[in-house]
Amino acid sequence: MSNNSQTDQPNNKISRITKSILIAIFAIIVVALIQNFSDIDFIEMFRSGNKMERVRKKFKESLYKQYGKEFVVNRIGTRSYNGRKMWEAQIYPKKYVGTQKEGDSYYQASAGMDMKSFGRLGPVGGGWANVEIKIEAEKFLKPKVKEIFGKRVLIKPEVKYKRKDEDSENFGWKIVSGFDSLLTKVKRNPDKHRIELTLYLYIFDRIDSYKEKEKRRKDIFEFVQYLKKEGLFRYLEMGVIFIDERVLAPSYEKYKDKMHDTEWVTRDIEGETIELPPDSFRTAMSKQLQSEIDTMNEKQLIEKMKEFRNCELSYKEIGKLNSKHISIIYSKKRLKETYGGDTKHEKELMKDYEDLNDIVITKNLEYVFHN
Repeated sequence: MSNNSQTDQPNNKISRITKSILIAIFAIIVVALIQNFSDIDFIEMFRSGNKMERVRKKFKESLYKQYGKEFVVNRIGTRSYNGRKMWEAQIYPKKYVGTQKEGDSYYQASAGMDMKSFGRLGPVGGGWANVEIKIEAEKFLKPKVKEIFGKRVLIKPEVKYKRKDEDSENFGWKIVSGFDSLLTKVKRNPDKHRIELTLYLYIFDRIDSYKEKEKRRKDIFEFVQYLKKEGLFRYLEMGVIFIDERVLAPSYEKYKDKMHDTEWVTRDIEGETIELPPDSFRTAMSKQLQSEIDTMNEKQLIEKMKEFRNCELSYKEIGKLNSKHISIIYSKKRLKETYGGDTKHEKELMKDYEDLNDIVITKNLEYVFHN
């Protein structure tokens, strides 16, 4: 018995040493894991509750830290990007709730967050700067736009700031805001900084005569010279769309619904085959809406104009059927770099816009109203 006891003692000692080593290794691993987790992430691993709400909370808290304002976070989902799994959400400022901007996709952005192991949540990347820079550009341009074109105009800019980094010949898109300061950089060093401006002006005032058309051509030319002076012409794409003010009449929406319930007919206009509502409908609609417009004062027309959301300001939504005239302006650099500038139509648009004759106002063949 004594010999067996003597043999067991070294074995027990080795066993105790092994256990101690394993406990020490486990402790080191636990400490390392805790050090690599943020306090919140570590707690989130064990907290019960709705995972989606925890994700929403992380988005909201991180966005507040980034932008100093509260955001609504919705449409949370997942996607994969370059082998990484991510949470993605739609965001817009909480102050927009209950206003016309709520539900307007123009004022919404995306935010993303990596899905990490053990249910942890990675850092949040917010894209609100993409929207913020558009708002800043609109604020910058609006005074001059109204000075030249009048008060019955809505502005829809899209802005991309690009910078040439050190040891690179290419310009990279930077998701940042601060339009005024970025424009200053562009003016000082256009070889390293650029702003690509896509600008659409929706003027709620149709052109009814040659005299009005010439006046509007001069307005557009004056505005282009302003954009050149401000350093915003080099990479410009601009559309000036003249919307028939009859869209501001109280009965417009009713006629719009009826229009799409009507059987349309095929028409040949200036060599193009176009589908339009029947002439009888177009005539009745035009007459009724004009009679309503004639009873409205300028203030009422402007207030009605402001009811259009920015997401509705597009060719498909409002321009296709309600604009009789349109003018499209491209800078040479924008045409070449974005579109190639090789087609016949693109070559016709290759102008310096140093002469009034470079400004062309064309007709929209799908215009539905009758004068």
